[in-house]
Amino acid sequence: MLLRAALITTLLGSVTADKPHIMLMLADDFGWTNIGLHTQDQEVQTPNMNSLAASGVELDRHYAYKFCSPTRCSLQSGRYPVNVNVLNVEPTVHNPSDPVGGYAGIPVNMTTIAWKMRSAGYRTYMTGKWDAGMATPTHTPMGRGYEQWLGYYHHANDYWTEGIPITATGTVDVCGNAYTDLWSTNGPANTLNGTAYEEELFTNHSLAMIKNHDPSEPMFLFHAFHLVHTPLEVPQSYLDAFDFIHGSPDQRRPYAAMVKYLDDALGMLVEAVKDKGMWENTLMVFVSDNGGPIYFPAGANNYPLKGGKMSD
Repeated sequence: MLLRAALITTLLGSVTADKPHIMLMLADDFGWTNIGLHTQDQEVQTPNMNSLAASGVELDRHYAYKFCSPTRCSLQSGRYPVNVNVLNVEPTVHNPSDPVGGYAGIPVNMTTIAWKMRSAGYRTYMTGKWDAGMATPTHTPMGRGYEQWLGYYHHANDYWTEGIPITATGTVDVCGNAYTDLWSTNGPANTLNGTAYEEELFTNHSLAMIKNHDPSEPMFLFHAFHLVHTPLEVPQSYLDAFDFIHGSPDQRRPYAAMVKYLDDALGMLVEAVKDKGMWENTLMVFVSDNGGPIYFPAGANNYPLKGGKMSD
């Protein structure tokens, strides 16, 4: 279990809803030292995260599980991974002898954060990576309480095509990695896949959720970035901005560029909430799902902490 930081901004002032709006921002495979708060290295450019930390609270003894799916199942269910899921298996895994917990992700008899939020009167929106089950409608984000969603089910996909090559998932599935993994609420998002960089699609979706939200109702927005999980893909303009980073193999450069893209997207979401007049009544939490991966082909930096993603 690796040490992670949570940046929490709590700005409760003039109230537009009886309950505060809540924005839960989850980065993927984000390294401890890949935020400017923890380093002065010029390859780390995170002004928006730094600003949130300066005006909020940093939880620097915050722990998470060592890899993707268990962390996300824990986050959604409010349970320790050991009590919900400790395996990073394929979404297609099935044990027919166990109708309750015999699927990847969260067992169907467990409650989830989105349903709890809805029972408290919140509107619930989600964007991005799920990785907490997909075998039945109950396992999906909608079955777990989210009203609207744009994202993918697997551990990762391709940032440009939304396919699931071995460079994204690290494995070959029963379909030979042939399908596309991008979904919009209750069906395939087949008019969107391949049309733009995936994080642009995700940012636009969350921006639309914020724009169309009625501020008199409390909002719960869970934005789960694909960034900065492999494959290390980013628009060329971002990659060019880090051409001073050299090395072989060259994974630090795209990773740094992807971190900058993440920070820019985070800043856009914050500005949208401010423009909507909701910021003074918003609790924002930014956290990573696990430590940064330091194995090839990833490029995270967790110094001075030991280990990284996949290590105990």
